[in-house]
Amino acid sequence: MENLDPDMDNQDPEVTNTPAPPSSDPSTFSWKSKLSPDVQKSPTMQKFDDSPEGLAKAVESHLSLEKLLGHEKVPVPKGADDKEGWSRFNKAFSIPEKADGYGLQDQKIPDSMKGMTFDKGRFAEIVHKYHLTPDQAKGLWNEYGSLSMGAYNKAIEQKKSDMARVVNELRTEWGDGYDGNVELGQTVISKFAGDKETEEFLNASLTSDPRFIKFLAKIGSQFAENKIGDFQYARFAKTPDQAMAEIDSILADPKHPYNDISRRQEERDRAIDYVNGLYAVVSKSQG
Repeated sequence: MENLDPDMDNQDPEVTNTPAPPSSDPSTFSWKSKLSPDVQKSPTMQKFDDSPEGLAKAVESHLSLEKLLGHEKVPVPKGADDKEGWSRFNKAFSIPEKADGYGLQDQKIPDSMKGMTFDKGRFAEIVHKYHLTPDQAKGLWNEYGSLSMGAYNKAIEQKKSDMARVVNELRTEWGDGYDGNVELGQTVISKFAGDKETEEFLNASLTSDPRFIKFLAKIGSQFAENKIGDFQYARFAKTPDQAMAEIDSILADPKHPYNDISRRQEERDRAIDYVNGLYAVVSKSQG
């Protein structure tokens, strides 16, 4: 008993030694101190503050990473020659084995555009080469069609605008002789084109420029003045007096198709139409 600690004699038996509660002072909080030195110094840990907020962000980042890693993973092909890698990639994204497997729909385009740029098979081969998914291929195909149609419509509107300008220029220059001169030019093309396809091509190419129209009209007028073939009935520009003189000359010629009922009906019809045009010139001046 003599060896007992005097302090023990005075200790309350109901009091026990318990650890002190952790400090609630934020300045003493340190979660990084519980980590190994290597982990503490890692670039990843440097992104987060050594504070309660930093700890919360670190935990949130870890949970997001676990969620991401829980998804199905597709290894990225190592390069263009990684056939096995591309095979896995294509299978994962439902990319067809062959280009025609995309099932692209035909574009709704005007007949005049067909055969120009809408090669669906070639388009499918290109997108397949670059491993586009079916949705990407179809979306790009539709966008391509929309852009092409927009460019086509813009070109058509520009062509109409250009032709209106050409017509206005020539009407200003030729006045009442415009229709007749245009007819002369078209007669030249029709007479010497050789076939319908060439005639359509020349009409589209030459009649879009006032210089060509004037050139063709000038050739036609030379033939018409010399009464050669179909040009003798061309209604090129005449004054009322010239038109009346032409009428008198025709009426005085019994062998003219206008008077000779033995001629072919087609030839007589052209002659009658021509004379009626001359009368219209005379009538217009009197009105």
